[in-house]
Amino acid sequence: MIDQSLCLKWLADWAKFSEQWWYDIPGSTQWGCYGSGYNAWGVQTNQKYLAAMAVLGTHADAPDDFDRSRALERALKALRFSLASHLCGPARRTDGTSWGHTWISGLGIERMMHAVQLLRPHLTGDDRLALYRMLTSEADWIWQDYHRGRHRGVFGDRWDASGKNAPESNLWSGALLWRTAVMYPDHPNAESWRECAHRYLINSISVRSDADDERIVAGKAVKEWFEGENFFDNLALDHHGYLNTGYMAICMSNAAMLHFDLKAGGFERPESLDHHQQELWQTIRRLLFQNGRIARIGGEKRVRYGYCQEYLLPSLMYAADRFGEPHAAALAGGMLEMIQREREWSGDGGFFSRRLKRLQVENPYYYTRLESDRACALGQLITYAGLVEDGTQSGGGEEFEAGVAGGWHEPEHGALMHRCPTRLASMSWRAYSQTQALCKPPGESHLTDWSQNLTGTVGFVGRSPLSTADQRPHRRLTDCHTQPLEGGFVTWGRIEEGCNLKIDEGWSTDAGLADHRIAIAALPDGHTLVGLQQVRIRDRRALVREIKGLHLNLVNDFYNNGRRILTTAAGDMTLNAPAPRDEVIDLHSPWLNIEGRLGVVGLYGAQTLHLHRCAEPRAGSEPMLCSLNVEEINWHCEVGMRAADPGEVLLDVGWAVLSGASIDQTSRWAELHNDASEGAYGRRSVTVQGLDGNRYLFAADFREEPAPPRNAESPRPDTATGDAAGASLPPGRARLQKLDGPHIS
Repeated sequence: MIDQSLCLKWLADWAKFSEQWWYDIPGSTQWGCYGSGYNAWGVQTNQKYLAAMAVLGTHADAPDDFDRSRALERALKALRFSLASHLCGPARRTDGTSWGHTWISGLGIERMMHAVQLLRPHLTGDDRLALYRMLTSEADWIWQDYHRGRHRGVFGDRWDASGKNAPESNLWSGALLWRTAVMYPDHPNAESWRECAHRYLINSISVRSDADDERIVAGKAVKEWFEGENFFDNLALDHHGYLNTGYMAICMSNAAMLHFDLKAGGFERPESLDHHQQELWQTIRRLLFQNGRIARIGGEKRVRYGYCQEYLLPSLMYAADRFGEPHAAALAGGMLEMIQREREWSGDGGFFSRRLKRLQVENPYYYTRLESDRACALGQLITYAGLVEDGTQSGGGEEFEAGVAGGWHEPEHGALMHRCPTRLASMSWRAYSQTQALCKPPGESHLTDWSQNLTGTVGFVGRSPLSTADQRPHRRLTDCHTQPLEGGFVTWGRIEEGCNLKIDEGWSTDAGLADHRIAIAALPDGHTLVGLQQVRIRDRRALVREIKGLHLNLVNDFYNNGRRILTTAAGDMTLNAPAPRDEVIDLHSPWLNIEGRLGVVGLYGAQTLHLHRCAEPRAGSEPMLCSLNVEEINWHCEVGMRAADPGEVLLDVGWAVLSGASIDQTSRWAELHNDASEGAYGRRSVTVQGLDGNRYLFAADFREEPAPPRNAESPRPDTATGDAAGASLPPGRARLQKLDGPHIS
C-alpha cells in the first residue's frame, strides 16, 4: 500500500519551501502564481503547483500542524490566474503575454485536472465559467487549428528528425478533447471533439502495423484512424532524437491521468485510450529497476532522476488498475524511498534544492518547473491510489526479476537489452550520447550513469557552432548491427568522432576526424559483457584533448552516502565524494571490483586501469543540469591536448565487465585472462571464460579494406599482433563463438 500520510507530509514541507517563489499578482486579491509567471513552461509550473496545493488543501489526512486553508487559498489563486491569463481571459502573464493554443498547452491542463475536480466545491460561478471558456477554447483549437511546427492536425513518424514524432502530444491532445466533450456534452462541438479525440489517441502509441489493422475501435477499423507510427515495431521511442525510455513513461502517464479523472468523475471512458497501452506497459516494466527507477538504456538529456521519472508514479497506478500489475505498489514504494533520501539530503523541504543548487540560482524558471513536477506527481499518486480497484500486493525483487527476464531488441533503432536476475545488459547506438552500454545487477540502479558508458570517449579541440555543452553534434553514427542471442547479444558498429567542430577564430569542419569502431557481446552466462574498441584518425591532423577506453561511469553521490570502495590488485581504495580536485589516478592494476557488485578487467591495449576524478558534478547535458558526482574508470586514459597524425591509432583496447561478481571472482577471472587476445591490422579477438564455465571466442574485424603494407601500420606498443582468431571474419563484422561448440552468431 502507498503511505499517503507520508506523501502529504512531504507536500506540506514543500508548500513551506515553495513560498519563496510565490508571487501575488499586483492589482488583484484573487490571482497569484508560483514560479516566474512567464509563458510556456512557466504556465505549467504554476498549474502543477496548484495541483499539489489542491491535494494538500482538500485532503482530510493532511498533517495536523499544517494550515490547509492556506494551501487551498494558494491553489485557488493560482488556478484563477491561470484561467485569467489564457487567451480567452482578461489578464496577461508576468511577461506581458497570454498563453494557450499551442501544441503543448494541453499538457499542463491535463496535469492539473485531478486537482480541479478536488477544487470544484470551492469554485465560484465565475471560476466555472472561466474554466469552461479555457477548456472549450483549447478543444476547438486542437480540433480545427492544431499544428506543431509546420505540421498540422494529427500526424506521426517514428523518427524524431522528421519533426512528426508526436506520441505524447497526440495523447494529451486527445485526452483534453475527450474530457472537454464529456464535461460539456451539450456544447455544439462536443461530438466533433469526441471523434477527433479518437484519432489523436489511436495515433499516440501507434506502430507500423496499425496501417493495416482491421480491428474495430470506436466504430472504425484502426487503419481508418491511422495517420502515422510514433513508435517502432517493438515499442522503442526515438523522442528528442534518441532512445527515450523516459518518454515512454510520459506517454503512459497521460493515459493514466485521463483514466483516473474519468473514473473519479463517473464519465465515459474512450475505447481508443487503450490502444497499445498494455503492450507499452509490458515494455516499460522491463525497463525498470527493482526500486522503480527507469533504466535509461538510451541515456538522458535532462536532469538525472527527475521529470520523466516523476510521472512513472501515476503510470504505476494505471498499470495496477487497468492491467493488474502486481508489483506496482512495490515499484512506487521504491520511488518514494528515493524521494525521501533526497529530501533528507536537501534538508529544507525542497525536493532538489541541494543537488540542483546551481540551477536554482541561475535558472529559477526551470528549477521551479522540476520542483513542481515532483509535487504534482506525488499529488496524483495520493489521488489515484485510492481509485485502484485491483490489489497491488507484490512479492520481492527476485519475483519481479523473474517476470521481466529475457531479451528486448529494436533492430531499426540499433538497441538491445538482455535481463536476468544477475545482470541487466544493454547497448544503444542511438542513445543521447550516440553510444551507450550498460552492464550491472538489476538491483543496482544507482551504480553507473549513462553518458557514453562502456563505449569510450574521444574529445577534440573545438566546440559545436550550436552549443558549447551538447556533445551529440560531435559524434555521428555511421552504421551498426545488432544480433540478439539466447541469453545475451552481439552488436558492432562505427561512430565518426570529432564532427561539426569549430575552433575560434576561423576554423571549422563538419566531417569527422576519427573512426571509432566498437563491438560488444553480452555472454549467455548472465554476468559478462565484453567490449572491443578501436579509434583511428582519418585523413587529417587532429588536436585531441582526451582519449578514454572503456569509460565506466561510477556514480558516487548522496544515494550511496558519497562513498565508494574499489578493490584492485594493489589493495582497497576509498573514494569520498565530491573529489577534492580533478585528477587522473593510475590504479596499478588491470582489474578492479566495486564493492562486490561489479568487476572490471582489462584484456588488452593498456597496462593498468585509470580513474578520472572530477571535483564538480558531471552527469548531465550541460553544466547547470549536471547533478551527480561521477568517477570515471578507464582502460587507457589520456587527458590533455596533443596532436595526432593521419592514420594514427588513438585507442585499441579490449575489456570485460562482470555483473554481480565478487572480489575473488574478479581477481581470479583477471588472472585467467591475462593473455586473452590476439589480432593483426584491424582484427581483434579475445578468448574468455564465462562465469558459467564455458569458453567463448569474441572476434571483430574493424577493417574496411584489406590490410596495408606492414610499414604503413603503426600499432600501439601494447596491442596484440597475432591473427588466427579473426582471419575468417569479413571486414566490418563481429562474431561470438562458444568454443567446442557451434557458432552462436
